Amino acid sequence: MTVQVAAGSLAALVAPPPISTAMARVVAGLAAPISGRIRVGERDVTDLPPARRQIGYVPAGGALLPHLTVRRNIEYGQLKRERVHAVADDWVATVIERLELAPTLGLLPHLLSDAQRFRVAVARAAACLPEVLVIDLPGNAGGTDRLRDLTPRLSPPASPGVATLVCSADPAVLDEIPDQVTVEVPDRPVTEPR
Repeated sequence: MTVQVAAGSLAALVAPPPISTAMARVVAGLAAPISGRIRVGERDVTDLPPARRQIGYVPAGGALLPHLTVRRNIEYGQLKRERVHAVADDWVATVIERLELAPTLGLLPHLLSDAQRFRVAVARAAACLPEVLVIDLPGNAGGTDRLRDLTPRLSPPASPGVATLVCSADPAVLDEIPDQVTVEVPDRPVTEPR
């Protein structure tokens, strides 16, 4: 199976929650693939650690740190990304403005609506200037904004745009994404008993 997402476009990988989450983690570099390669542009990033892939990741549920404010959650991902330090402050301010998060900067995640928490998680991933953004929305994505409205706001104006891959089986999410690849799920277990 080959999934290609052009810069500045939005595509979906359609699979049930355990498989879509596993695929999102493999692309982001949090799990090793069983086979195949992951490419970002002309670069093969399969064997690179997550921080060197230039792939932003929004895990299921957003995984915001509950003890950090919205601002600190957004800035958190930049701590280990040397590439972005020179432009980090300006870009974070731009992302905050584009995603309309300024009124929430001093709040903790539990005080936010579902849609606001989702925007904070997306802002945290976008703050690192990724070339690819992987969003894991396994099911019941209620409270998320329309992805087609958000994704154009996630890259600097002079760039070709971030390629966004949504891993989901949620019909409400998939209805707005025309480019979809369905993962075939085997009827039998993936590993055979010995």
